[in-house]
Amino acid sequence: MKKYALISILSLCLAAGAFFAACSSNSSNPTVSQVYTGDANHGQYLVETVTGCADCHSQLDQQGNIVAGMKFAGGQRFYLGPQVGAVYSRNITQDSVNGIGAWTDAEIITAVRTGIIPQHAMNGMIMSDTLFPVMPYQLLGNYSDNDMQDIVAYLRTIKGIKYAPPMDTVFFRPLAAKETTIPTPASTNDVNLRGKYLVTVGLCADCHTQRQAPPSTGLDISKFLAGGFGFDGIFPNVTIYSANITPDMNTGIGMWSDAQIDSAFQHGKDDQGKQICPPMPWARFAGLSSADAQAIIAYLHTIPAVKDSVPNNCPF
Repeated sequence: MKKYALISILSLCLAAGAFFAACSSNSSNPTVSQVYTGDANHGQYLVETVTGCADCHSQLDQQGNIVAGMKFAGGQRFYLGPQVGAVYSRNITQDSVNGIGAWTDAEIITAVRTGIIPQHAMNGMIMSDTLFPVMPYQLLGNYSDNDMQDIVAYLRTIKGIKYAPPMDTVFFRPLAAKETTIPTPASTNDVNLRGKYLVTVGLCADCHTQRQAPPSTGLDISKFLAGGFGFDGIFPNVTIYSANITPDMNTGIGMWSDAQIDSAFQHGKDDQGKQICPPMPWARFAGLSSADAQAIIAYLHTIPAVKDSVPNNCPF
């Protein structure tokens, strides 16, 4: 990412970074019993498709594919510039030493929602108990109680991988968010509310909204989902910018049909049928249920249109 994006990413980041913690292959099962009885199948849908936790909590090869045997084991590096340092995604497998196998269900939920982690984390070392907000707990904190319990149920099924990601090298820690009790989200009958919920926990704003200029941090809400966030390192010497997905008629998707919007986020094709550049995770979104996809589309029609032309630097 360009320097501006890296420094101003302090509040959120494109997908998630420092989560849970610390070398070789498969290991132990969880040592704590579950407190909640969640639906692991629905939790898998939320983790794998809606939020895409593996996108950040896995090591990637040079083609952007998850390294075999390292899914959810952490170790992906997020460099935030010389004034901040680097953050590494954490091991969220059920390894009881390096991952979250020894965490209680409540501790996992608190970490996802607020960034506060138990002090027995990080390979048994006593660390700061607040995650750096590369982990987007400000958005994930909107997950409902029921959905969080389903997520925990699925995380409990992920076999432990004995791998210790490098320790973060950031120079300070932010204040964590305050945890709240959140009701079950709107049903798919309330498509706008359901769509807003999915767009939030699906982290769309994390990539499709510019950050405020330093020293301020956080999303520039005046340009909510208007794109323009820059990604470096995907192609040599090229910055790829996220698209404007507001309903602006000229610079956004206001002229797109529902079918074209659906094709964009589930198949990676724009309104002209051309391939959309990475890092748009269309392969993941292709797993959305039809009802959830339609709810997202319905919600996108309701957000304020923002006139903001975004450069298209895609090399293909």
